[in-house]
Amino acid sequence: MVYVDLLVIEDLLLNYIVLSSTGILLNRITNFKKIFLSSVIGTIPLIFLFLCSSKLEIFLINFLFSIIMSILTYKFNDVIYTFKNIAYMYLISIFLAGSFYLINTNFFPQTNNYILSAFLLLLMSPIITLIYIKSIKNIKINYSNYYRIDIYFKDKPKMTFNAYLDTGNLLRDPYNHKPIILISKKNIDISKEKIIFVPYHTIDNKSLLTCFSPTKIYIDKVGFRKKVLVGLVDEIEIEGADCILNKLLLERI
Repeated sequence: MVYVDLLVIEDLLLNYIVLSSTGILLNRITNFKKIFLSSVIGTIPLIFLFLCSSKLEIFLINFLFSIIMSILTYKFNDVIYTFKNIAYMYLISIFLAGSFYLINTNFFPQTNNYILSAFLLLLMSPIITLIYIKSIKNIKINYSNYYRIDIYFKDKPKMTFNAYLDTGNLLRDPYNHKPIILISKKNIDISKEKIIFVPYHTIDNKSLLTCFSPTKIYIDKVGFRKKVLVGLVDEIEIEGADCILNKLLLERI
């Protein structure tokens, strides 16, 4: 038995969640009226579930309405802009469907009540989507701070590292005011380099930082920098990073 009214309400709410989530993830400017109107229009393909027997036809109809919903909600700037919106709409929909299937099969395997299943879906979808959005945004913010850097030496080949931009790292040597990047001692050999000791302050005490001056460094998508020091620390406690980049090195020269 199919509860058509419940199916429409369920689809309407899911459309609204997907469209809202896509706008938040991609920073699209829209409003409640546009999202709601598009969500209502997005329920029209339900009619074709009962009229069409071909899965391909149903997919093409759904895709056509996805384009309409995207343009109504976020307007049309260009083809790439529109299809990026649609791609994220489908990604969020797939994530929601997969999450609900996983929860349903693991926690409610014996539930054959459609009304109960629909209620659980409507209740949990906003929570699952919120978790997904926060996770994606954290990933985008976090991984945009990773850079590949090459350190050049006088008498040996360059070394390549994954660097993390720490906006709190504004270390400079007090003499020539060169920015300092930090690298774990175990990742680099400085036996042939001229050592420079740079005083620095922490919350607890004062100490000396062991540094050397490379020939130059190259920061991916930023360029070469020559006036820089490399400081040695015991450990870099940042996932996937070999060194900590200095914010001052990213400033335009």
